[in-house]
Formats: sequence, structure tokens, C-alpha cells
Amino acid sequence: MNILCRLNSGTTNVIFMSVCFFFLFTADVTVQNLEKTIISSIHDDNKEFQVDGYDLLAFLYIAFGISLWLGPSFVNVLGQRTALTVASSIYTIYIASFTLENVWAISAATAAAGVGAGLIWTAEGKYLISNSKPSVISRNIGIFWTLFCSSSFLGNLFTYFTLNGKKYVDQETRRLIISSLAIVAAFATILFAFLRPVKKEMTQVPKAQETNAIEELKKTWRVFITKDMLLLNITFCFTGLQQAFQSGIYSPSLGFTLQFGHNAKQLVPLSGIFVGIGQLLGGCFQILQGQRFSKLRWIRSIFLIVGIAAQFLSFALIYINIPSSAVFGNTNDKAIIESNVYLAIFCSLLLGIGDGCLNTQNFSIIAVIYPDESAQSCALYKFTKAVFVAVGFSASSHLNLHWQITILAIMAIFALFSYIYVDMGTVRKVNDKKDKTSIKA
Repeated sequence: MNILCRLNSGTTNVIFMSVCFFFLFTADVTVQNLEKTIISSIHDDNKEFQVDGYDLLAFLYIAFGISLWLGPSFVNVLGQRTALTVASSIYTIYIASFTLENVWAISAATAAAGVGAGLIWTAEGKYLISNSKPSVISRNIGIFWTLFCSSSFLGNLFTYFTLNGKKYVDQETRRLIISSLAIVAAFATILFAFLRPVKKEMTQVPKAQETNAIEELKKTWRVFITKDMLLLNITFCFTGLQQAFQSGIYSPSLGFTLQFGHNAKQLVPLSGIFVGIGQLLGGCFQILQGQRFSKLRWIRSIFLIVGIAAQFLSFALIYINIPSSAVFGNTNDKAIIESNVYLAIFCSLLLGIGDGCLNTQNFSIIAVIYPDESAQSCALYKFTKAVFVAVGFSASSHLNLHWQITILAIMAIFALFSYIYVDMGTVRKVNDKKDKTSIKA
């Protein structure tokens, strides 16, 4: 408690919002990780339930991407705290819809969740940046990312023990998991309602004049067509593809690999836990960036190189350890080597580290480049990423695992060079500004 008292109001707000996200995404991340497995098990019980888990996830992210264009306008009208609360309630309804096991109910809730995602992530970016002075933005992003990534532990751990010894996920087990997660999401919604407003002195920039929805949309477009944003979109595209792979494709593929034995389904939440641990490590890099390495000129690019190197290693190991057909459903096919559980889970850790580095460094660079357009830049980042998450999920119904890994590896190279190019230009601009300031002084 004494520690919290010593923190300024902005940091306290960021921590409280991060706790809200922790509970909400304890539910949502677990559901997304299990969605393909749950949908397949519903289909096994009811052959009339004709929908694919990957297609549902793609549908969600398409709605997410579209809604992001209107996200800044809605946040401007509703306010940051109200937008976060409303979005959280939509997430809760989406999670609860899986207990109905009805195609239309789940599809409608999925579309609504996409809109809710556009709202919550736009408001999150604006609330975080509004509560952070430039000197602590990296630290605050790291705090948020650390608590956000920790959300994958509780839900997946609960699911891991619930699925113990179950080769088949029956209806009773499905409803127990989903109902429990929906209650956690509802609790998060209550917490969001108690978020505190941003103090005027914590805002990075002077308060702008009130703008209407159309002006916000125009402002979003102007940010989108800037040179830096267009180049960063290449990195954001890869971020989306790899997020789809690590959050909803790789883990179910482990559960479908019957070479792992009767406990293969337990590997789905276990993989999610280790992805979260890896993301947590990536978030710790961001905190280090804000405290110990903030004076290093190319620190953002260095951490991004670390993250992409981790993902390259995971791609190579997955290629030889998991059968190519595992992405489609249960398979007895063998991989290039004998499938190894420990190696598979180690790859989950590497994927998480890469995802953590990518997301934190993406947020870090847009916070530096676009401090006056925080809502717009965060929305555009999420838009591009959401579109390619949808592409990744949609392609998973058609491309085998090896083809997906090959495409990811190629995209990673382009993503890395695009980011480094923009980062070098940003560092030069910051240094030039410092030099001019020192000369005037």
C-alpha cells in the first residue's frame, strides 16, 4: 500500500487498468486458445453444428479491424473509461455465448466481440498514453504488458486440470470451463467501472479542441498515410500473422497431434501457459528498456531482433516436431522427428517471447512518433494487426502447418528491416531535436 501511495496518479491509473485487463483476458485469452478445440468437440456431439473454429476467429478479427476505424470516434464520444466498461461487457456476452452451443448465437456474439475489441484497444492505448509522461512511457507499457500477459496463466491452468485424462471434451466439461471464464469476465467489467479519470497534468500534450466523429476519422486517415506508419504496417502485418499462429493455431495443433498420447488435449492450455510466460519475459524487456537501457540509441530495434530470433528458432523446431496435417484436426501422422512434448512446449515459450517483444516495441515506437495522435496511431496499429490475424486464421483452414511456418519466416525478415529503418529515422530526429535544444540553451 505504501508503494502505491508513492506512485503518481498516472502510474496508479495504468496499474489499475492493467489489473482490469488481467481479469478480462484471463477469460478471453483462454477461450481463444481453446476455441478450435471446443468448436471441434461441439461438432463431434452435434453434426448439424457446421462452423469452423478458425473461421470464427477470422470473422472476429475482421469485425475488429473494421471497428478500429471508428474506434477513436466512439472513444471521443463515450470517453475512455465508459468505452472500456462497455467493451468489457461485450466480451463477457461473447464468452458466455459458447454455453448455448448455437451457431447463430455464437456468430452474432463473435461479431459483437470484434466491435468490442476495437473499442477496448483504442481506449486502452489512449488511456495508457494519456496517463504517461514521455519519460515513463516505456515503463508503463511494460507494466501493462506484464499484467496483460500474466492473464494467460489462471484460465489456462484451470483448463489444464479440468481436461486431465480427457481424450474427448464432453458438453459438461465445456460448459464448466466457459461458465467459469464468463464469471471472471463479468468481474473485470465491474472493475472497469471504477477506473479513475486522467489528471490534466499527466497528459503529454495540451488538451485539444473538441472534435466530432468525422474529424476524428479524417485525423485517423492522415496518420495512416504518413511514411512512418506505412512502413511500420509491414511489421504490424507480421505481428498479426504470428499472433494468430501463437494464440489460436499452434496450441490446438498440439492437441490434434495424437502421437502425444491420451493427454494431448491437455497440451492446449499448457501451451497457452508457456506462451504467456514468454510474453511476460518480453514485457520485462520493456521495463528494462525504461529503467536501465533507455539511453541506448537502438534499444527498440535490439529487443525486436531478440524477439524475431526467438520466433525463427521456434519455427524451425515446430517444422520438424509437429506433423504438417495437425493444423486441420486429429491426426496420427508422424512429424519429421518423433514428436516431443518438451520440445513442443519450449516452442510455445519462444513464440511468446517473440510476441512480447513485437507488441511492446510496436507500442513503444508509435508512442514516440505519434504522441499527439495516440488514439489514432494505436487504432491503426491494431487495425493492421487485426486484418492479418484474420488472414492467418482464415488461411489455417487451407494451408498446412509447414506452409504457414514458411510464410511466417519470410514475413519476419521484411518486418524486421522495416522496423529498423523507421527506428533509425526516429532516433535521428530525437537526437537532432536534443542538439538544437542544447544549442539554444
